[in-house]
Amino acid sequence: MDKKITIRDIAKQAGVSVATVSYVINNRTDQRISEETKRKVMQIVNLLDYTPNSSARSLSTNKTYSIALYMMTETSLLKRSEQLLLIETLSEVSTHYGYHLIIQDNKEIDKLNHVDAILCFDTTLDFFLRIGDKNLVPVIAVDCLIDIPWFFQVCSDYKLLKKNADKHFGVDNYIYICLTPNNELLKSFICNTFREVKFVKDLKDFSEITNQNYVYNQNALNDLMAENENSCYIPYDLHSKMDRVYHCIDLAINRIPDMEHTQFV
Repeated sequence: MDKKITIRDIAKQAGVSVATVSYVINNRTDQRISEETKRKVMQIVNLLDYTPNSSARSLSTNKTYSIALYMMTETSLLKRSEQLLLIETLSEVSTHYGYHLIIQDNKEIDKLNHVDAILCFDTTLDFFLRIGDKNLVPVIAVDCLIDIPWFFQVCSDYKLLKKNADKHFGVDNYIYICLTPNNELLKSFICNTFREVKFVKDLKDFSEITNQNYVYNQNALNDLMAENENSCYIPYDLHSKMDRVYHCIDLAINRIPDMEHTQFV
């Protein structure tokens, strides 16, 4: 039997008192509670599907079978190529799971009432948090890291990539080359995983490529690096990653507790 979520569970996850949770969910206006705390409590209430009484069961019960996708505006042709590949694959996987994919304008950040979940692909932390603050539907980070435990995050498995690269070239005997992430936490994670990293954004950056060993895993780089005899392409399975995204969507929509919200694929 599943453990029933209690108000104490909400308080523990939010790092506040039981009384504060009670004040927030009962919309008490006679208590001084910051907007940030209110948002945090309500996001966790939504994630865990906590319902204080039977009448609250109407919360988030109507599914639209639509998923929203936010991406950053890119001028780099290489990054736009990766975005298009992501959209193409995600659209295919969405159809498989019976969902419609809606591409959102990143200049218009409003509360979305017509979707079951929101995906943020390769976005800054600030942008993700603005989306999370506006919405109570699940918001899932794809290829960006968010230092908040109750948000699902799906990223490439860089540690597995390093293991395979070490096997091919020898331990740390190469440079990992990748498109510059918009997310600073992910960028730091990559730098901490590999001994040497070269971030690229535009075609001009490839003029600096030398005869050293290079490892890469992004499709947009393959045509540019394929002729380099000292390069090794270790592609990730984008379909598997998008399947994992929909697994997280299912967990989040159905409020199924999961101990690990950061998934590396």
